[in-house]
Amino acid sequence: MRHNILKRIALTFAAALALVLPAAGQEGLHVADVFRLYGHAKGCKMVEMHDARLHGYELKLYKSLTYKNLQPAVDPYLKADRKAARKIREVVENGRIVSGYYMMPPLGGGVNRYILFGNPRGRAGAVIYIEGGLSPEDIMKLCYSSM
Repeated sequence: MRHNILKRIALTFAAALALVLPAAGQEGLHVADVFRLYGHAKGCKMVEMHDARLHGYELKLYKSLTYKNLQPAVDPYLKADRKAARKIREVVENGRIVSGYYMMPPLGGGVNRYILFGNPRGRAGAVIYIEGGLSPEDIMKLCYSSM
């Protein structure tokens, strides 16, 4: 009986922790809603990695979402985060922002936060959220090293 109660408490704690941890990564950012709303939607693909290594860079958190036919729904979240960005880099084609990144206010301990995005085809695109000790120059190297 006592073992069942302890097991139930442990499961409840684990479930509560699972709900809190994913949200902590993008605390205070509107892009968190993009991942929450569309991360498991049909036609979307989401990847999430914690304490990962990407092209030699240490990342605390990496989240990416690729989607089709959602750009009009995603744009307001990107525009809202753009207002709080510390650094903005955007590529504009024919008067339309097609890709870029926003450096958001950092977390403590030298952890920078970035929102990267691309939507060259209009309604389809991708959003990436990165946390780590990367500088803006590192982000540019990451974005253009595979070209």
